Amino acid sequence: MSNKTFVSPEIEKNTIEELSKQLIKANSELKKLQEEREIMFANISHDLRAPMTAIRSAVDLALSEENPSREDLRSTIELIDRRSKTLEALVDDMYFLYSVSNVPKSLEFEKIDAVPFLEEYFYDLQIDSRFDDFEMLLDIEQGLECEISIDIQKMIRVLDNLFTNAARYSVRDCDGNPIKKPAIRLKAGRDNDRLMISVMDNGPGIPEKDLPYVFMRTYMVSNARTPESGKNGSGLGLSIAKTIVEKHNGTIECKSIVGEGTEFVISLPVCC
Repeated sequence: MSNKTFVSPEIEKNTIEELSKQLIKANSELKKLQEEREIMFANISHDLRAPMTAIRSAVDLALSEENPSREDLRSTIELIDRRSKTLEALVDDMYFLYSVSNVPKSLEFEKIDAVPFLEEYFYDLQIDSRFDDFEMLLDIEQGLECEISIDIQKMIRVLDNLFTNAARYSVRDCDGNPIKKPAIRLKAGRDNDRLMISVMDNGPGIPEKDLPYVFMRTYMVSNARTPESGKNGSGLGLSIAKTIVEKHNGTIECKSIVGEGTEFVISLPVCC
């Protein structure tokens, strides 16, 4: 007696069609990842080339002068120092992003009270000289009590990246004029079983067409990925923030209105 199982032609056809759809979807996702990786490498190469070229030019200039003045040497060394810090920031952030994304058990979770954590973080910012020219605002929902399980240092990294991003891009309006009183607000509240944390600024905002892409490590809003002169950001801060938040089973989104400001909203699960 044959043990062969009968499969109707209709079922077999449906199975083949489903497998074909899954294969097409998988190929499409692989192609998208490949394209993103190529763009990422191109952007990183661009970000590396600028400081490396400046350092090489400074070294060549210093070596070409037989008797450089003390002032010229100091100026050259200061240029090399600034550009080296830019390189260090980029390499450090690239490694951090890789580690958080790929290394198993890269986070060390602790159950903590959310309000004291946020208050302590905010009060530390108030004495940080980087924010001397900003109005710093704390807005925590009255009576908020909840515990969250987080890697404290990694979540501090998320907030640092968001505040640094807000400070960097909220000092001027859409026309390039200085904002008289730039402000950054840290807000927190509860939405059922989620803790909602937001960092808001009153800067020029982000165009609506760019909002879906701000967390992509391959995307540039204007020239935002390239660190400005005197600033040591790598341009990977938002991608790092998103990766860390998602490792906490959370979400992060960006809301913005051109001319009014930008808000980054983090949603984290509350401990039972």
